[in-house]
Parts: sequence; structure tokens; C-alpha cells
Amino acid sequence: MQRLLRLTLTQFRNYKRLTWQPDSPLLVLTGANGSGKTNLLEAISLLSPGRGLRAAPLAQLGRNGSTTWGISGTFEIDGCPVEIGTGAQPGAEGSRRSFLFNGRQSRSAAGWEEAPAAVWITPQMDRLFNEGASGRRRFLDRLVIAVTPQHTRELAAYDRAMTQRNRLLQSRFGERAWLAALEATMAQHAVAVAAARNDVVHLLAHYASTALGAFPAIQVHMACPISDKLLQQPALAVEDWLRTRLESLREHDRTRGRTSFGVHRSDFLLADFQSGQQAALASTGQQKALLLGIILAHARLVEDRRNTPPLLLLDEPLVHLDAGRRATLLESVRSFRTTVILTGTDAEPFADLKSHARFSTLQQGAFLPS
Repeated sequence: MQRLLRLTLTQFRNYKRLTWQPDSPLLVLTGANGSGKTNLLEAISLLSPGRGLRAAPLAQLGRNGSTTWGISGTFEIDGCPVEIGTGAQPGAEGSRRSFLFNGRQSRSAAGWEEAPAAVWITPQMDRLFNEGASGRRRFLDRLVIAVTPQHTRELAAYDRAMTQRNRLLQSRFGERAWLAALEATMAQHAVAVAAARNDVVHLLAHYASTALGAFPAIQVHMACPISDKLLQQPALAVEDWLRTRLESLREHDRTRGRTSFGVHRSDFLLADFQSGQQAALASTGQQKALLLGIILAHARLVEDRRNTPPLLLLDEPLVHLDAGRRATLLESVRSFRTTVILTGTDAEPFADLKSHARFSTLQQGAFLPS
């Protein structure tokens, strides 16, 4: 089981200082808008690899513009306590985020392969299928990281090489050997990224192909030429093909000022399994059902792969759901062997969980007495 035992916040968002020791794996947080519910979920999400559920810049995380903030958490993972911390300290070159894992300092969260996996939804993700592909890629990559933690490293390495290539195209276009080395690095990590995405999408397609209560069965697939190539050719052949493709696009990418082809351009698509209707064409309620259906299928996948499901951080999950889907969701979260946190402005919609969950109310960055 993965469970949050203790969370401490210092100068984070609207929290001056908070120590919270949840006494149940299933938690319902209620409070008015602006009370700090989403901020609390964001803090927990920052204790897993990545930039958290908002992907916010460091400058936005400190309370009242503070450049110094901290988050620490104690988790029980497979019966053992794990201490994780992160925060920002001002330095000569501006604030820099630091990471601690069981008292050991790490250069980045990419090394936290033993950290708890976490997956979340937020109200902003209700627009996931109607906006650009970047949000869907981030969502998919979060699902992949929960299954394959080293995916974080591959993404970071690919992004570093791509950033360097973009700069070199603008400043030293004649450095062909240097460009070739960067493109080879990009190709290597791009194939690793695409392979990990393919693996998780294939497994998700299996787990999501059966309806769960009122949630529909779901079709899942990638829209990515590199992913498609990997289904037909060996990885080394795809690396060679991608390296050649990047070389052929140098002049084009120099003119555009960015890399125009790669795994950073992939898309992740969902559709209703029975009707084939794409998520982008579905109603708001149907889109929310598809999103939550994938989250629930993914939790089952991770539990089978890693013997414990990810932490589930569900911010306003009942919004846009009909009564049947609300009941299915609330029934499903009762049995998860992990910390599950649901938020809402009012406790009444979560009444079915009264005998299963701990209910708490937040107000202006503090818990009200029970």
C-alpha cells in the first residue's frame, strides 16, 4: 500500500505553516473556492517526479511572493516509511528547487524512482480534449511515469538535447558534427520515450476496453509517427530513421526557430469504445467520464504492474458527472489500496463516503476543527 502519513508545508501558496497527519487513506476535503484545497493537492503532487499538477514556475509557489518555500512528506510504501522533501532557496542566480529523499539530496526529481507514483485530475483538465496536444502529452507522460519511473529521465534528456539543438541552429548552424551528435542523442531518447508511451497506451487499451459501472469502455491510441514506426521496425532502425529526418529538417527548423518533428509533437487520443466518438467531439460530461475512466483503468494497471496503485488526487471530480457516474466513482475509490483525496466545495455530494472516508474542511489555508 502507498499511503500519505504526514505533510508539512512552509510558506507554500496560501499556507504559512501547516502540518497535516491524515488518519485515513480515503480523504474528502471541502471548502470554499480559494480555501487551499487545490494548493494542498499541488504540494503532494510536487513530492512525485515532475513539476506538479499546475506545472507552475518556482516564482509562483511561494506565499505572497516568497522566494523560500518547502514541502515535506512522510509516506508508507510497502510497509516502510519514506521521507521526501522539496523546496526553493534563493541563490546567486535566483531561486533553485532542491530535493531530498530519505535525507539524501538529489540534483533533480528525475532520480526519485522510489518516490510514490501520483496521478491527478483538476478542473482545468476538463478542457483537455478541446485544447492543444501539449496538455494531453503531459497527462499521458504522468500515466507513463507511474508505471515506468525512469521515463522522467528520458523526457528530460530529450528536452535538453532539443533545446541545445535549437540554440545551435540559430547561433552556429555550420557546426554539423555538433548538430549530428545532438540529433543522435535526441533520436536515442525519443525512441525510449515513444516506446514507453506505446507500452502504457497498449496496456491502457486493454484495461479500459471494459466498462466500469457507469463509465464507458474507452479506445486509447497514440498519434505519433515515431510510435507508429516502433510498431513496425526495431528500435535501432527507428533511431537511424529519426536521426536522418532531423538532419534533413535543419534548415526548416532554423527558419521556424524550433524543432518541428519529434516526440514533443505527439498526441494522445481517447474515444468511446462502443460508438467510436472522439473525445474532442463529446459533451463536457462525456469528456469528464472518459478522463476519469482512464484514471481508474490506469490505477488498476499500476496496481498490477507495481503491486500498488498510484496516489489519486482528484480535484473537483464530481463536476459534470451525472448521478450514475458519481455513484460509480465514489464506489470505486473505496477499495483502492492507496491514499485517495477528493475535493469539493460542499460535502453533500460525497455523502456515500461518510462511513468510509475522513472528511475535513479547509478555510484560508487551515483545517477547521472537526
